[in-house]
Amino acid sequence: MIEALSALPTTTWLRAVPYALIAALLIAVPSDVIDTPLFGRPVEVQAINYVILAITSGLTGLIFAIRVQQSAASETQGSRTVWGGFVSFLAVGCPVCNQLVVAVVGTSGALAWWAPVQPLVGLAAIGLLLWTLRYRLQTYQAEACPVPVECRSVPVDQWAEERSAIGGEVGGGEADVDQM
Repeated sequence: MIEALSALPTTTWLRAVPYALIAALLIAVPSDVIDTPLFGRPVEVQAINYVILAITSGLTGLIFAIRVQQSAASETQGSRTVWGGFVSFLAVGCPVCNQLVVAVVGTSGALAWWAPVQPLVGLAAIGLLLWTLRYRLQTYQAEACPVPVECRSVPVDQWAEERSAIGGEVGGGEADVDQM
């Protein structure tokens, strides 16, 4: 994945910055990680909240900055990115401000149970966004280097036989497709 990221054009990285800033604001302002007069937070912001916010905002910005053609795959990736942002919001939000948690376990339960779990929720958000980024990069690479038309209708087994006949390396079916 690092190789694919390093191959991205500079314009993609420049586009990622405003997207990441917008994602950070959409997550940090309502959760009051960034202190504003609009929202209050009775529980102090933890250092891990800033780390989770920075990582998830950066990943979200990068995913949205990588332009791919509109398709079912890109819509799924967009949905996963939004869900990753929502899970990130839950991870950095005030534990006693989450009305669902307070309704289920009460205020003391939110502090005793939900607050210690929030960093794990942040890891889940990061994992979801990394997974989405991986698939976004695969979609981007497939569009940048499409399979030639004459090869699209050739079954994998036939393609492997033809490739091995000319001395090319052949891997195991799906692994070759994933490498594209």
